[in-house]
This record gives sequence, C-alpha cells and structure tokens, in this order.
Amino acid sequence: MNGTSVRTFSAIRAANGRLRRLWLEAADETEAHELCLRIEAGLEGEDQRPESAAPLLPEAYDARTARRLLGGISRSSLYKELILGNLERVGGTRRVLITRESLERRCRRR
Repeated sequence: MNGTSVRTFSAIRAANGRLRRLWLEAADETEAHELCLRIEAGLEGEDQRPESAAPLLPEAYDARTARRLLGGISRSSLYKELILGNLERVGGTRRVLITRESLERRCRRR
C-alpha cells in the first residue's frame, strides 16, 4: 500500500443463505467501504482480527446493518418485510433488532 499504514476492518456478507464475517485490510474507511461494495458486503467498521478461527456472529442486527445485509434496502422495505413475516424482530427491546436466523432465511429465498 505504498508506505501507507494498514488498518483492519470487519464486514458481513451473505453467502449461500448464511451470514459470514470477514476481515479486510485498507488504508482508511473509504477504501474499506469501496472494497465492501466490490464484494457485496456490509462494512461494520474498524476491528481487530480475532485470535480464534471461528468468530461468533451476533444473534441480532440493528436495522441499519440489516438493511445493508439485504442489499441496501430502504427503511420502509425493511418494515414491510417485518410486517409480512419475512423477518423476525427481537422482542422486549425498544430498538429494532432483526434476528440473524431470519436474515439468513431471507437470504436463502433470494
């Protein structure tokens, strides 16, 4: 990278109906975002690569991340998916949290 410091970023990508976390190296967040666009992944942010080979993915994602994982759908489309029962929301919270399982199931249907 021509003498530029390299930073590590994490991203999430739907592959074969399952969500996968991956790490990439980039000079800055803009470059990381461009890389994610090329591989159709959602950028989570700057992160450190985990020590273990099998990192745990969260059980639920906030609305913004869920929208990115579903191809950048609009907020209205996300709520429509919830109303139609295509996605499941975590109950008992004020925030909109979409379950990982329902996102994976929705990705398999595409």
